[in-house]
Amino acid sequence: MIDHQTITETLSDLLPGDVELLVNRGQIEYIARFNWPIDNDPTRPFKRSKTVLLKIHENAMRDFSAIGNKNEAKTLIDLETYLKNRLHLFQPNHNSPRGQPEPVEKWEIGSLHFLDAQKPVEGVKRRMF
Repeated sequence: MIDHQTITETLSDLLPGDVELLVNRGQIEYIARFNWPIDNDPTRPFKRSKTVLLKIHENAMRDFSAIGNKNEAKTLIDLETYLKNRLHLFQPNHNSPRGQPEPVEKWEIGSLHFLDAQKPVEGVKRRMF
């Protein structure tokens, strides 16, 4: 079964090592916020990337729990590919003034049905068993 822990582990494997990842537990839906240090501004040595708010809606989480063992591996690979694609396209830099919160970019998954229809992104390879 694909659950909150499985999704968090998958996401953690894809993010930079110095990421700040906060996961909201205790709900059916999955909500995570993450950002990491970026060193592109010498006047701001502690500047962080834009924050990503990843939300997997309750319907998609129910889909995850109902897929069964036969389709679990493929669905997890599809989710991983989706996250890789989003990270590949993500532009972490921003121009928010010092002392202001980082801009938030929302990534929402409402249903797992979209995973089959993903278009490949150049430079992101789909992992095969």
